Amino acid sequence: MKDLTKGNIFKTFFLFGLPLVLSGVLTQAYSTVDTVIAGKFLGDIGLAAIGATAPLITLINSVFWGYGVGFSIYIARLFSSGEHKKIKSVIYTNFLMLFIACTLLSVLLIVFHGQVFDLLRIDGGLQKEAFLYFAIDMAGRFLLLLPTLFMFVLTAFGIGSFPFFMSLITTAVNIGGNLLCVGVLGTGVEGLAISSVAAAVVVDILYLFKMRRCFQELGVDKERVKLRFRYIKHALPYALPNMGQQMVMYVSTCCISPFVNGLGPSASASYAVTERVYSLCTSVYQNSARAVSNYTAQSLGAEDCSAKNLRKGVWVGLLQGLAFTLPFALVCIFLHEPVCSLFLRADADALTREYSYLFARSYLPFVFINLVNNLLHAFYRGAKASGHLFFTTLIGAVAQVIAVASLVPTLGMEGFFLGRTVSWGAEAVFSVALFFFGFWIPEKIRARGR
Repeated sequence: MKDLTKGNIFKTFFLFGLPLVLSGVLTQAYSTVDTVIAGKFLGDIGLAAIGATAPLITLINSVFWGYGVGFSIYIARLFSSGEHKKIKSVIYTNFLMLFIACTLLSVLLIVFHGQVFDLLRIDGGLQKEAFLYFAIDMAGRFLLLLPTLFMFVLTAFGIGSFPFFMSLITTAVNIGGNLLCVGVLGTGVEGLAISSVAAAVVVDILYLFKMRRCFQELGVDKERVKLRFRYIKHALPYALPNMGQQMVMYVSTCCISPFVNGLGPSASASYAVTERVYSLCTSVYQNSARAVSNYTAQSLGAEDCSAKNLRKGVWVGLLQGLAFTLPFALVCIFLHEPVCSLFLRADADALTREYSYLFARSYLPFVFINLVNNLLHAFYRGAKASGHLFFTTLIGAVAQVIAVASLVPTLGMEGFFLGRTVSWGAEAVFSVALFFFGFWIPEKIRARGR
């Protein structure tokens, strides 16, 4: 476990961020393998079935991701301030609450999937395959969420390497399961979902052992777990703003999903491909930015915190994010045809191929605008500047819906890509302005005149 505010900031950020970046890439790798196997073994129908429900699954995941990342900021504060005795009970109480909420939501979505699919305008020919994948994913959703929640807790303790090894194991088990279920046993998209849940279970067990070791190091392994509502109440000020921010972001994605599905199965299939290419790049800078979030939170828990140090953390985080992301983005941009073709069979629909190439070649370069947005999200999260976090995300979400709704009717799939790019730029203008004007400075620092 490590205090990120100590030592050389460049070295500390790199050693903390690199394993998280590799972990994120591996996490995306096993999602990417799902898409590759769907495309190669099941064709455009398999890709479209995954792509049609992907925005909804991402929305659900993002809500719990938002709670987990905010909750981890609270854990980082407890850790840095030496309040170790509370940590164990706080973790157990919040995980139990998340399990109950996730289970109820999953049951409701499975029962009412027909109405949900109609809202998403999923093509009638895709609904059977889409439901098989969606139902299994929802049934195992909490098991799939647990590795991410555990990872957030460990990063709050300054541990970055263990999640990397867990992602490596998850990827290996998931690839093996995919090849067995789809390649050997001949299952459809349901085999992809089953192998993902199985891989998550393996890693969940390993994370439980690691958490026990952490409790021993903190000296609280013998402490009796106390399930108290107040532990949820104390976490909510950190978690709710992040949940709200994630919901705004991905509700807008669900709102624009019908525009894609309405363009036909080729558009849905290309959406599955382009999201995997896009997510590979975003996972790099998102995981790199966790160093900024946890550094900021731990700094605010220390007595000698200053605005200068917090700003320095942002600039170091920006340099690191660019250095980590640039190689992945350049490969996807300049080698867009072979990269996108990894997901497509030789007989793939020409429109699916054309849409996929168009995004990687012409619109992926603008992902660096979103890198800045994500970096400042991480900073505002750590600084507990929830108003800034929510406001900037709302600007981007509203801009996305308006731009896509305006452009898709005339430009088709290119209008969808262009609309998302416009939303990144709109959000960046406000995010950067708020940072430079310094409205985020916490009262603790403002009162000291620093």
